[in-house]
Amino acid sequence: MLYFTHKLFEETKAKDLAKRLIMSNEWVDGKASSARGSQVKKNLQLDFGTEQYSKLSTEIINILENDHKIKNYSFPAKIFNILFTRTGEGMFYGAHIDAPYVPTGRRDLSFTIFLNEKQTYKGGELILYISPEQKQIKLNPGEMIIYPTKYLHEVKEVTEGERMVCVGWIESQIPRDDDRESLFLMRTGISEITKQLGNTPTPAIHDLNVSFNKIYKRFLN
Repeated sequence: MLYFTHKLFEETKAKDLAKRLIMSNEWVDGKASSARGSQVKKNLQLDFGTEQYSKLSTEIINILENDHKIKNYSFPAKIFNILFTRTGEGMFYGAHIDAPYVPTGRRDLSFTIFLNEKQTYKGGELILYISPEQKQIKLNPGEMIIYPTKYLHEVKEVTEGERMVCVGWIESQIPRDDDRESLFLMRTGISEITKQLGNTPTPAIHDLNVSFNKIYKRFLN
């Protein structure tokens, strides 16, 4: 699985977040978050050091930590480095690869949560360079994409309106992408079989759960 898209919350929740963000006067130049990105990055971000940032980032982390699909897909050990960004007309984020490790943790997965209507701005597509293809992503409010941090990616220039998103990173309990995907597929398969059998416990389902748990525990400290 190259990436994973998911409706994290309803559009009304996304619009409420966007409204609270747009009313803030604590926006700073996005270059402040990355010396490397300063050459290719032109956007605004909510200042890290504010009470509003602390409140909103904690709110996002709590939502992600309690989302069943996110937990099943990413096996999160830590969700961190939340950024709230605005990309207006003439702004962009050139092609780059996120640093795999920062002092706050290892970045296994990157995510973007879209907060405003995609019809309200032109351009601003998230481009993932997954050789030999390019994936163009532009989602509805409340929808998100999660992808391995190793991918080269960019945000195309916004030519009209403004793009507002929340981005962040996940340190997974399962460092390798292929191992994580295998466990995700195994867990999903067990869940589907259980549903088809009407949630009736059977020896086969029990054996599958035991096997999953044994393999999963190999990755835990």
